[in-house]
Amino acid sequence: MSNRFGDRRSGGRWLLFAGIALYVLTYLLLYPRTFAIVDEDAYLTQAYLVRHGRLSYDGSGIPAPHMTVAPAGRTVSKYPPGNALFLLPFTLLGWRAVFVSGLVLALAGTVLFGSILKVLSPETDPSWSLLYLFYPAVVVFSRTIMSDLLAATLVLAAFYCLLRRGNWLFWSGLVLGLACLVRYSNAVFAPLFAAMALRPAGVRTRSLLLIAAGLAPFAALALAYNTYAYGAPFSFPMYLTGHFSPVYFFHNVRYYGTCLLLLYPLMLFTPLTAGRGLRLALGLPAGALLLLYCFFSYTYDVPSLPERLTVGLRYLLPAIPFFTLAFVVTADRMARRFRGGDWLKYAALATMALLSVAIQVRHARYLTEQAKYQQIVLENVPRSALLLCNKDVSELVSYAWGWREYRHFDVLDSPARADSVLAGDRPLYAALVEKPGRPDTEGAASFEATLRRFPGRARVVETMTPWRFQLYRLR
Repeated sequence: MSNRFGDRRSGGRWLLFAGIALYVLTYLLLYPRTFAIVDEDAYLTQAYLVRHGRLSYDGSGIPAPHMTVAPAGRTVSKYPPGNALFLLPFTLLGWRAVFVSGLVLALAGTVLFGSILKVLSPETDPSWSLLYLFYPAVVVFSRTIMSDLLAATLVLAAFYCLLRRGNWLFWSGLVLGLACLVRYSNAVFAPLFAAMALRPAGVRTRSLLLIAAGLAPFAALALAYNTYAYGAPFSFPMYLTGHFSPVYFFHNVRYYGTCLLLLYPLMLFTPLTAGRGLRLALGLPAGALLLLYCFFSYTYDVPSLPERLTVGLRYLLPAIPFFTLAFVVTADRMARRFRGGDWLKYAALATMALLSVAIQVRHARYLTEQAKYQQIVLENVPRSALLLCNKDVSELVSYAWGWREYRHFDVLDSPARADSVLAGDRPLYAALVEKPGRPDTEGAASFEATLRRFPGRARVVETMTPWRFQLYRLR
């Protein structure tokens, strides 16, 4: 029996290494050419700001990007600085090198997942860890520089340290504190990890002190940053993203519950089936973050189910490893009970591997188009010009590859603001992007109204496929 168990783990490790090698190969072959989410520009520009030794854009020489605020009289990023600090060393090799960070996080998360699996369920085949690496939301966000996968990886690392106990509890608190500096919502894990540190009974006071001592440095840093950037220790411009209210609960339960039931069948309930000792260890962290976001106003409501299963789960990424761990333990136990179970495992892993490749191919094609239109804007809009545009066009502009000052069309809704923006003889351009399946009716109406203000306008570029793109020189 022990030899069979050892052979099974050895074979699983080779399969795990093969899956990781496939992921690395496809990632490098389909390496992201650019980013396509406006928040990514905010994180990258914030990294450059910190690299220059600044926290405020005022007087930095770096133009303030999307989602900057000034509640304390300083122009700062809406986002906490954790992700920018992580991206900073990658920027030293050029802005495109930042995408290496996503590959690093995906691989680190998989190693941590496997290490945790070995502690919690030593008999489970380690190749099941590929279900985390190939999880569609992990695949997509490993190809971005968003903060979500970093937050998930740090929470995983903190949980691993928590399981090691002893002096490792200090490191658990420290890493969890860093996770909170990346996304403040990760603070929901702090009381749960502290409670788990008390079990089983032992030197409880010492355990609490160790985890609290680890949390303290980054908690103090977060409070100090909030005071500097937003005016008070517990002030944070959450209103720019959304707000919490019980009225969203039932909608969000359906939204997130459906996603967690479909991709890995019944994964939502597997913390209950993981076995004695694992129900609380996996169910509490997974359920706590899910419950938190069931009260949040924003969900990525789009008709496309694939988009919901990827982008739509971004807020739950720190909880996904716990759901997946429970699913893996349950699936492995079932595979060992039934004849032919190993073949079902191989089929599941192969299917998810192929899906991960398909996701990367599709995302790479999308980024190729994004880069194409970024270059069009860069080549046809002078640095001295002001660009009036809709939101999708503003995503084509970045300090990283060439800044162009822009204003969204809504600045023209107010006569006073319109007079201020349009005054003078500065070169003025207007642009509109409409992507397939995502018509911008309001933006198109504002674009047409803007063109009518300038009868002497000249068309610079117009494309109808793959995206409808129009660029006019107004003066």
